[in-house]
Amino acid sequence: MELLRFQNVSKDYGHRPVLDDVTFRLGAGDKAGLIGANGAGKTTILRLLLGQEKPSGGVITRASGLRLGYVPQYVEVEPGATIIGVVLADHTRAAAALRETEQRLAVADAAAIEQATRSYDEALAGYERAGGDLLPARAEAMLDAFGLGGRGDQPVEQLSGGERNVLSLAQALLAEPDLLVLDEPGNHLDFAGLAWLERFLSQFRGAVLMVSHNRYLLDRVAGRILHLHDGTVDAYAGNYSAYRAESLRQKLAQRADYVANQKRLDQLEELVRRFREIAQRTADPAWGKRLRARKSQLERERAQAVEKPAAEAAPLHLSLSRDTSKAEVALQVRGYTKAFGERTLFSDASMDIRIGQRVAIIGPNGCGKTTFLRDVLARGSWDDDVIRVGPSLRVGYCAQEQDVLDDHRTVLGQILVEPNMTRERAFAVLARFMFGANDLDKRVGDLSGGERNRLQLARLSIQQPDFLILDEPTNHLDIPACEAIEDALADFTGTLLLVSHDRYLLDKAADHVVEVIDGRFEPFTGNFSEYWSTRQAAPAATKVRVATRRSARERPRTGGSPSSAASQLQTRIEAAEREREALEKRVSEAFTQGDHREGSRASHLLEQQQRRIEELYRRWLAEDGG
Repeated sequence: MELLRFQNVSKDYGHRPVLDDVTFRLGAGDKAGLIGANGAGKTTILRLLLGQEKPSGGVITRASGLRLGYVPQYVEVEPGATIIGVVLADHTRAAAALRETEQRLAVADAAAIEQATRSYDEALAGYERAGGDLLPARAEAMLDAFGLGGRGDQPVEQLSGGERNVLSLAQALLAEPDLLVLDEPGNHLDFAGLAWLERFLSQFRGAVLMVSHNRYLLDRVAGRILHLHDGTVDAYAGNYSAYRAESLRQKLAQRADYVANQKRLDQLEELVRRFREIAQRTADPAWGKRLRARKSQLERERAQAVEKPAAEAAPLHLSLSRDTSKAEVALQVRGYTKAFGERTLFSDASMDIRIGQRVAIIGPNGCGKTTFLRDVLARGSWDDDVIRVGPSLRVGYCAQEQDVLDDHRTVLGQILVEPNMTRERAFAVLARFMFGANDLDKRVGDLSGGERNRLQLARLSIQQPDFLILDEPTNHLDIPACEAIEDALADFTGTLLLVSHDRYLLDKAADHVVEVIDGRFEPFTGNFSEYWSTRQAAPAATKVRVATRRSARERPRTGGSPSSAASQLQTRIEAAEREREALEKRVSEAFTQGDHREGSRASHLLEQQQRRIEELYRRWLAEDGG
């Protein structure tokens, strides 16, 4: 069943065209990812889809009675709004309208009774569409399922960014949507939250359209990729990795066709040149005829020539130092403790990073990762007893909150304060980071999040540090820019300390992982995928420890060793996790090879396996709790 169709849709803002001849469709149960560079028009497509704007041309067709759920990138609420108030906002308005019409109907005289009855019927229908009498109870149950149970009266402004995302998702799902539209749904979520979101969206029975720069999320959820570029949309079957493989194959094929076609045109041009020389030397009219025929052929083939493949313009050019320090220690932490009031983030924590190591620090939101990085910058030195930074190291910092920038300076002024910087060199540097002539006089405080991150990276390219400390460097950046950063970090020979939720970046950039657990640093040798696989495949160790901590918060624990039943369940969980890994690999290989039928079949098995694992964990927690 077709839910939505864009047919030759265009959109102009004044004289500026944004979309041109966009065509795609979404069917029941589709899971699609919408990708494209920042500014390509993804937000415009969402506004058109949601009916917030009208197209300049073309047709948008929605299925009759289509129910839409929308999760915006930024959740904005009225000051003082509570969790339950936000979730029940539409229901509350519908209930108020119904009460008003009931009161008018109760006092209506004979002349007004017919109009009052119609108004009441319309308000009642609206109230039923908003969920009716059952919605408040459903809302409470959903908040409980999403980890917000019992907090209905809490002001939304007290929630973290990830909790706001979850709240917005709960609000959208209450409408029981046929199509769930999400704008950067992974923002502000830690790895556990992202894993939960991946499972939820994969198992959601309705259709999904998500705008996302999170390539791992697209790989795990999407069955189709809609690539928006140059005002139009190309549709690809499969997940993000399948899209990249097919896109590359098409570019290589077009390049080969173009080269062959250019060779053919060169041969024809040479033939025309030789025929012209012969025709000029001889009086034989046959050579003139042959020349005219070849010229006509050359003109035809030029008109039908294979178009030159458009080079993928590098969104930014980040060049980092390739010098290697002769020191041995980049960072040494001993007895690090950090607390805010009664809340302790770190307690006697220690870690070591050698020169040339590439370390990712991971942990749940709020565990103190950014606080630790700031302390390394603020107090780290070879003479500090707690945080020792290797002598003579040039430290470069990219801040998540981008507070290393001066909001009162212009873009150009921010670069000119760097040592030995000239205006000419500043222009060249900013151009490599996608800042045009019209951007140079913009106030830094007026820049978007993506622009501010690009400006931070421009500063790093000037400073050429040999110890990089990066806190969410790909935030607000589109996929091509993220890939440019990955390539630059792959060539970087210095020391790297990285905090990020971008799994692609972590896998490419880091070869060691340090997890923040219970206020301490726990090291792991390997990239993030190796760490995550080990954690997922070892419920008796890492996963069980995490589950046990959660269980301890929820209810008292009894002493003693695990029961025999719990031990048997642990064994079954380990086997089930291994089977899930095999299914994930099967899904990835199928879509990469273009076997979408096998990919869909394996995806279905993977969803069933995930449900079995979750049930095993539920039973294990019950047994292990005594």
